[in-house]
Amino acid sequence: MKKQIATSTSQAFDLQEFFPYQFSILAGQVSDYIAQIYKEKYGLSKIEWRVVATVGQHRQISAKAVCEFTQLEKMQVSRAISKLSEQGVMEQQVSDCDRRTYLLNLTTQGDEIYNEIMPLVKQQEQKMLAGLSQEEREMLLLLTQKLSAQLKSA
Repeated sequence: MKKQIATSTSQAFDLQEFFPYQFSILAGQVSDYIAQIYKEKYGLSKIEWRVVATVGQHRQISAKAVCEFTQLEKMQVSRAISKLSEQGVMEQQVSDCDRRTYLLNLTTQGDEIYNEIMPLVKQQEQKMLAGLSQEEREMLLLLTQKLSAQLKSA
């Protein structure tokens, strides 16, 4: 007796039209496109760059706050901080407000790397968005922020 394969409406499901799938693919493509800048010349991984960029933007921030800001897992951030500290890019100091908390700062070397990479990734961003009109760019940013806010409150 032959086994009959069940058919269902799930077979009609097309990942190419499923927004979370498409957005995940796009996010990976964008990340890889931008990573070309800092990976080859500076040897930074995507996670290390996110940590450097976050500390660079905030100037002084806790590891916990880096996790919250980047939406990265604690272990990923911890490994990146350890490696960046060993390489002299970042330093940790005990917080004056809470002796249990360490605050992250970029070293002089880290600041130099951050200040060299930022204009390059901004240029790469502009190249990536070159096919969109200014109105489309603004709408893309608005919609991305709106979806993010909606998901945070869900």
